[in-house]
Amino acid sequence: MEERARSCLLRFKDTLEQDIKASYLMDHMVSDGILTNDEEARVLSKVCYEQAAALLEVLLMKDNRAYISFYNALVRESYGDLANLLHSGLPLLSPVGERSFADRVSPSVQAILSEGGVPQRPVVFVSRPALLNLIREKLYRLKNTSGWVTVFGMAGSGKSVMAAECSYNILFSLCCSECFPGGVHWLSVGQCERADLLVRMQSLCFRLEQGQSSDASQRTPCSVEEAKERLRFLMHRRFPRSLLILDDVWDSFALRSFDIQCRVLLTTRNRSLADSVSGTRFEVPVESGLDEEKALEILALYVNGKPQKLPEEALSIVSECKGSPLVVSLIGALLREFPDRWSYYLRQLQKKQFKRIRKSSSYDYEALDQAMDASLQVLEPEHRDLYRDLSVMQKDIKVPAKVLSVLWGLKSEEVEDVLQEFVNKSLLFRDCNQRPYHYYLHDLQRDFLCSWLCLSPCVQRFTDRP
Repeated sequence: MEERARSCLLRFKDTLEQDIKASYLMDHMVSDGILTNDEEARVLSKVCYEQAAALLEVLLMKDNRAYISFYNALVRESYGDLANLLHSGLPLLSPVGERSFADRVSPSVQAILSEGGVPQRPVVFVSRPALLNLIREKLYRLKNTSGWVTVFGMAGSGKSVMAAECSYNILFSLCCSECFPGGVHWLSVGQCERADLLVRMQSLCFRLEQGQSSDASQRTPCSVEEAKERLRFLMHRRFPRSLLILDDVWDSFALRSFDIQCRVLLTTRNRSLADSVSGTRFEVPVESGLDEEKALEILALYVNGKPQKLPEEALSIVSECKGSPLVVSLIGALLREFPDRWSYYLRQLQKKQFKRIRKSSSYDYEALDQAMDASLQVLEPEHRDLYRDLSVMQKDIKVPAKVLSVLWGLKSEEVEDVLQEFVNKSLLFRDCNQRPYHYYLHDLQRDFLCSWLCLSPCVQRFTDRP
């Protein structure tokens, strides 16, 4: 229920409780399909003077249609004075009205998203329709079955923003709203220990249980296993055919804790993570860079200008950023505060001074070096050392595993296993059009390695050769 309607109900709650006869109104609301027979029975089980309060408690947990049905019931039962009190809070539900809000999310949609914990759009947002449609197409395949859609890509590629945008789009799209009539529920997981994971799961349980009557409240789950079973019950009994979005999941233990046979949209840097859970699985790769037009659009939005009127340094900045949504956004946010620093930030990018390019934002990391480093820290120590050695790879050069087996002194099969882990974690890319496979680093990954990591003795031995 949107904020205006909810506020109106709460403002006149005392008056409504004193004057309405709940049983008369509920007959109409059951006919409208707003109240279930169980909900009606639960209200009628209260003593007479508590029934009105119980009905309003149920209404406050429902959507805009419930408000309209309640308003119409007041009119039909000759509560005209009470209906007049609620008239100013009537939501707009016509399809034309809803679509007119598409670019500035309608109050009703914003209320649903806020209750589901979905983050708001970034201050500067550019659409990526091809990627959005691909995610929607995969989600539509979950219409009649539980399963997983994994959105994966390297740090700063825009996975979380696209998952949130997909939530907005679902509520505007008839085909997707039919797939997930139970709504959208968002949980940011991140890198966390078992205790922190439990806190996050408890938070989700609390949010999902808010629609239950006060006498049905339960104690907080005390373990991850108990929280998992509570979530399984809630998603199957209270929110069937809803979409659970798990954002930024890093490890298989955390993911298995949500393996509860429901519909899940997952964002991660680890492509193979969903292999640890059961059910139907689909994948959506997120390209590491935006095209030039989109990147310039972001910079223009930050400085309140037009792409074609940006300084000549803009193209060079986009080129140095390699189209990374994170880096372009960091630069744009800095330029909004310091509009005369185009040349300065271009020089910092050219010098690979990533630590100097930082800006507080809604993203978990304030700078590119932090985002890259987070990916390295989840590797086993011996694999972390091997990844450092990839700084020897030349720009735009793809190499087979055989070359790295010489560098590392390992068998080709062992090298391929290590490289596969890097690929799965979006730390390395593989060209599948060549046999044997060839591997390469994204330019930003290579720049980061060369600027931040000291060359290991193994790499130094090869780079010192004439």
